[in-house]
Amino acid sequence: MPVRQLHRRIAHAVPATALAALLTAGCAGTGPGTAGATARPSGPLASPTRYPAAVAGGACQLVDYDVITADTGAVFDVAAADQVNETYTCVLQRQGASLPDLSLSVTSVQDLDPTTFKAKVQPKTATAVPDLGKLGYSVVRPATGGAGPAVEVGWLSGNQRLIVLRLRTAAGTGQDQARDLVPKLVVLARTIDVTSV
Repeated sequence: MPVRQLHRRIAHAVPATALAALLTAGCAGTGPGTAGATARPSGPLASPTRYPAAVAGGACQLVDYDVITADTGAVFDVAAADQVNETYTCVLQRQGASLPDLSLSVTSVQDLDPTTFKAKVQPKTATAVPDLGKLGYSVVRPATGGAGPAVEVGWLSGNQRLIVLRLRTAAGTGQDQARDLVPKLVVLARTIDVTSV
């Protein structure tokens, strides 16, 4: 698949998953290892009102609410997953609030090399992020669609996955405030990069 088409597919998968998060919060998703998964796991729960994000399946298996809070300071308690072709996505929100939200997309890209990643996938205004997969970047995108600026960290992982982590801030958040979130999101990205399911 051409890289440009892949990048377009990832960009469209995340908004679709955001809608899925609103409609199916707390429901099981699709993806590797989720066949037969249910929204209510057996056994004791840490909180009677918050199920682990991994219960949603898909890319949500790579994230944990407490780790996100420790790395970024953001608190989420609702997760939803989706799959479009080979792209797995996860959107996290706080119950009763649509913003801020955190999205993660993961796509297997066996033929993508670091040179092509930098030339075709990485945004031109991005800043390189060292020690993140084979090649990583960060960028702060302008406010759109009723949300504040979005902080994005993307990378080509060592096992040939294109991963994009994006935190959309609440309306009224300034660009400088969003830029201050970049190092925190990079820490979370590095945590996700070494996580496997």
